[in-house]
Amino acid sequence: MLRRVILALFTFLLVLPLTGCPPPAEEKIKIGAVMDLTGALAGVGALIRDGALLAVKEINAAGGIDGVEVELIVEDGATDPAVALEAVRKLVEVDGVEVIIGPMTSGAVMAVGPYVGKREVVIVSPSATSPKIADQWWRPFVFRTCPSDAFQGAAMAQLVLDGGYSRVAILVMNNVYGVGIEKVVTEKLAGKVDIVATIRYDPIKLDYYTELEIIRGKNPDAIIHVGYHDDGQIVYKQALEMGLDTIQWIAAEGVYGLAIFEMAEAAEFMERAVIGTRPIAPEGLAAYEEFAAAYEARFGVAPGVYADTTYDATKMVLQAIKQVGYDAVKIKEALREIGTNYPGVSGTITFDERGDRVGGQFEVWKVVRVDEEYKFERVKIISL
Repeated sequence: MLRRVILALFTFLLVLPLTGCPPPAEEKIKIGAVMDLTGALAGVGALIRDGALLAVKEINAAGGIDGVEVELIVEDGATDPAVALEAVRKLVEVDGVEVIIGPMTSGAVMAVGPYVGKREVVIVSPSATSPKIADQWWRPFVFRTCPSDAFQGAAMAQLVLDGGYSRVAILVMNNVYGVGIEKVVTEKLAGKVDIVATIRYDPIKLDYYTELEIIRGKNPDAIIHVGYHDDGQIVYKQALEMGLDTIQWIAAEGVYGLAIFEMAEAAEFMERAVIGTRPIAPEGLAAYEEFAAAYEARFGVAPGVYADTTYDATKMVLQAIKQVGYDAVKIKEALREIGTNYPGVSGTITFDERGDRVGGQFEVWKVVRVDEEYKFERVKIISL
């Protein structure tokens, strides 16, 4: 009797499919998302999250994946790497997800990378840009649909050279994101301009008179700045008070977004003194225009920075699940295949051997005031 039971079990195992399968029809396909809905990036976190929500809503409206509904489980990363790690653990260990969109920041990805590498869980970040992420041991399970700051740093340095500036100060947050751009800019400008000061500040402190006084004493004609919304508002408010609005500031995309205009002094300073860069889809791309129209129709606002790369990340993950089933190892391999000239709304996405996006386009923006309201306006595009 025992031999017959063992033989029957062995026969059953032999005929199990070797490829991943979606869960039973009565279940949902769960995808996690870690987005910064509070903290220094709260002003853009919900806008970025909505890119993923739109992708999931569209696939469910079309019948889901092989008739199975997709559920997006969103956790708040709070613009804090430690909180993001706990959010990822909750998604994996409580909700049972095997693939996550996010986290948003480079520091958060660095914090969760070892965990997802050991647990073999796939994450696709739409906005973690630090070059430091590139060569980590856990990269087989980590992808990025945004371009690395190896490109954005080069674009910012190019603005310094194009502007003919000769004395440059660098003011960045003391985190993976800020220091990453600092290193790229320093390398690109070495031997070409005089870098008169390099200052890394605490984004939590929210008082930067000391750092700004050091910069003023060095008499730069341009300042490279990397910050987020909360600290950026204070930096710009205090810089306005100190008369630093006669110097050209060149900012990264961390301060981009309408929320930063909520502090009147920061908005005024940005109009007077700040230009910046941010990654964008190729100009005139029909797929982006369709995405933007659908996004605005559903959420009532235009998509902000990284909403498009979040939509692409989610769509690529959903395509991988449809192809290979709900298995992180197989999803990882499918993403490498899908990430070869993928026609995304943010432009064509090709992953390199590490899972990083190859190349990118960057908008150079300035701030203008129209009818008593501040807004961002395109100056030009830099392709890298």
